[in-house]
Amino acid sequence: MKSKLVIALLVAATTAACSESGNTPSTVPSAPSASSRVPTAEDVAKHKALEAYEGYWRVSTAAEKAPQSKDWRSALGEYLVDPELTRHVAEIQNLASVPSHMEGDYRRSPAVTAVSLDGRDPRIKIIDCLDRTGLHLVSDKPGEQGRVLDNPDQPRRYEFRAEVVRYASLNDRWLVQVVEAALVKPC
Repeated sequence: MKSKLVIALLVAATTAACSESGNTPSTVPSAPSASSRVPTAEDVAKHKALEAYEGYWRVSTAAEKAPQSKDWRSALGEYLVDPELTRHVAEIQNLASVPSHMEGDYRRSPAVTAVSLDGRDPRIKIIDCLDRTGLHLVSDKPGEQGRVLDNPDQPRRYEFRAEVVRYASLNDRWLVQVVEAALVKPC
């Protein structure tokens, strides 16, 4: 009974304080929230380009882990265009022919470094830091299965650059057109 009385007194005191100040909770101005900001065309473009770039990595990683499981051209084609599509398909076919696959995962930290929405081919540049320390090339050859084939001279951390282009002829999709591993630029 005492607790109900204390609660009733607190509610009454709070109501009285609001009435005296002339402010009721419904008339207190609210600050605009960050989520109410309307995204710019550049924000939308960055988001779509990064989605395409992440899709490229998702499919590419799956292909490297199971290069013999299927023809990866159509799956990679959802995120890549030539010249990178053809080059990457050849790389996956090479893994399958060795035969080998990748185990582990890259650690990455992509960032948009340039946005150009002018002209015929709107383009976004991304720089990523690839960390391959947890990734290994593993043999699938009979008698050698599981043997690590890593090249000890290849850097394990390096800069990776990509260009993602919006194609009006492909329903304004953003697709990765160019990737370049800058093996001499550690990050």
